[in-house]
Amino acid sequence: MTRTTAVQGGLPVLGPQDGFRFHCAPGVDCFTRCCQDITIFLTPYDVLRMKNALGLPSGEFLARYTVTLLSDNGLPMVVLQMGDDPRKRCPFVGPEGCRIYADRPWACRVYPLQPESNKITEKAGKAYFSVLNVPYCRGFAADRETTVEKWLADQGVPVYLEMEALFKTITHNERLSQAKITNKRIQDMIYMSCYDLDRFRRFVLESSFLERFELAPEDVEALRADDVALYRLAIRWLEYGLLAQQALKVRPEVLEAGKERLGIE
Repeated sequence: MTRTTAVQGGLPVLGPQDGFRFHCAPGVDCFTRCCQDITIFLTPYDVLRMKNALGLPSGEFLARYTVTLLSDNGLPMVVLQMGDDPRKRCPFVGPEGCRIYADRPWACRVYPLQPESNKITEKAGKAYFSVLNVPYCRGFAADRETTVEKWLADQGVPVYLEMEALFKTITHNERLSQAKITNKRIQDMIYMSCYDLDRFRRFVLESSFLERFELAPEDVEALRADDVALYRLAIRWLEYGLLAQQALKVRPEVLEAGKERLGIE
């Protein structure tokens, strides 16, 4: 049975079929007010979509529009840099709304919902949300009802969740989460692989990477233009390098050369 809530204060956790009332559009009194003085952590897929929407190389996008922080265990995190105007507005938002709306970040898509899932529910393939407590937001007064599942689908969230699941193989790894990464070269490797994809592409195509690892010719060709394919490879490389998982296949001749250097027969 669907339960529908019109106010955001004290909402229970909502499942996929639970409903809520919300609508945002130009003309609403608070339109774009939520796009200012806010901390938005960008996922790797957010960066991928945004830099392509702006026609910028990943390095330029990151330098112009983001700030890099380190998590408690040393993993690089990217935050969208707000403007330096008094309201600290998002650099992509104007009076008419978001100029990269079709490629806006995950956090903007899911609003006004916030995840309430944890590792246990995610492992079970279930997701739960609550509604943010935003007193000034007039979108909650709209006479338009939807469900959590429909809202997420309408906002194009599923592909973001799929891409985020890849990232979580690194960020949610128990062994890695208990470690403290202090080596700046490793931090830069993670940053490049997750966020600076154009630099990772150069690394793959211009270094000895393809001489060391077996990739099908069609996969190599896809890496030249397909950022999603490149991102998937980047995660596999991190799994191989950080987690010692057999996510990539080393060429037999490279293995043999290594054995010879170590005197292994």
